[in-house]
Amino acid sequence: MKATLIYSFIFLSFCATSQVLEKPQIVEIQEPITQEVISEIGESEPPIREEVWIESAFSENRTPIFPGGQDSLDRYIKNEVERFIYADTSELFPWGESVYVAFKISSEGRVFDPIVEMGYNAMLDSAALEIVRNLPLWQPATNDNGDAIESSYRLQILFDFADLGLDEFEMDKERFKNKAHWAGFELGLQANTVGFLSPSRSFKNAPYWENNLSKSMVFNLNLFQMKKDLIKELFGITSGYGFAFNNMELTSSYILKHDDQSVFAVSDSTQIYKRNSLYAAYFTVPMLLDFTTNAAYKKTVYLNAGLIGGIRIYSHQRLTGTYINGDKFENTTKSNFNLNPWMLDATIRLGYGYFGVFANYAMLSLFKEGSTIGVYPLRFGISFNVPQ
Repeated sequence: MKATLIYSFIFLSFCATSQVLEKPQIVEIQEPITQEVISEIGESEPPIREEVWIESAFSENRTPIFPGGQDSLDRYIKNEVERFIYADTSELFPWGESVYVAFKISSEGRVFDPIVEMGYNAMLDSAALEIVRNLPLWQPATNDNGDAIESSYRLQILFDFADLGLDEFEMDKERFKNKAHWAGFELGLQANTVGFLSPSRSFKNAPYWENNLSKSMVFNLNLFQMKKDLIKELFGITSGYGFAFNNMELTSSYILKHDDQSVFAVSDSTQIYKRNSLYAAYFTVPMLLDFTTNAAYKKTVYLNAGLIGGIRIYSHQRLTGTYINGDKFENTTKSNFNLNPWMLDATIRLGYGYFGVFANYAMLSLFKEGSTIGVYPLRFGISFNVPQ
């Protein structure tokens, strides 16, 4: 009996020991399985990375691209904004304000359907839309297959000077104040009349002063202007300086004669002249009352009235034609011809933005008093204004 119990105890102990030894073996078997799983995942990583790379490449092509990239777009917008500011701003310009514009880009890269998503006022909104409408062709957006598609885009357009310091910024703002309407150039015609505010062009006692209107040309070059505002920018006084070049074409074959006391013309019946003109140049200074309806230069209606004074700096008579034998000639006689050394014209000028019309009426006779009868030119034409 005791032997049986001893054998049973030994057998059970052996079984228990066997079970304890098996558990570490199970763990050891599981470890290589785990390593195999990790190895399989490692082998699958390259295709996963390759798939992500392909998706990234296509995502770069999905957005439209401005020619030259983002830097070129920023530079383009900045230049267009500054061009608008130089042309349109006034003392009350809303510096630093932004307008947000959304638009579409076709599959051909054309910009269309711009709308203001968040604006400021009618002036800035209109300018922002105009800038967007004039954008050049873009590189269009693409889909996953690389095909060009229509897309949308948004821009913030800041109406300010981006690259200027504070001092330069204030200086540029000053450029838009006190804009006058004198500087530029003018083209017109000259009609001789018998007196100031006497429009008759019939000189009974001196018919040689009845000039050829279509060939009597006027050219004014106004180089500098300045304006003193009296009522904001709506009303002020404008002055400056320039040059006037007046050409009076005589109607028949007259040759000017003069001495210290007089000037007149004699007819030359033996010769037909192609051109027979009296030319005079003056240095001029205006004094004008300047009325404007809008501080933005190119959108303002203006009315100027006042005086233009001048001093004669040069004069000559020019004769051109053909002799009986067929020879051509051109004769120029430099003289003062007893011309009045001073010029004083009443002027009125009306226009819109860069363009206008003018009329100047001489208050002083063209010639010195007592040298001949009074000749009072009326000069009129068109103006091309240049802001300063």
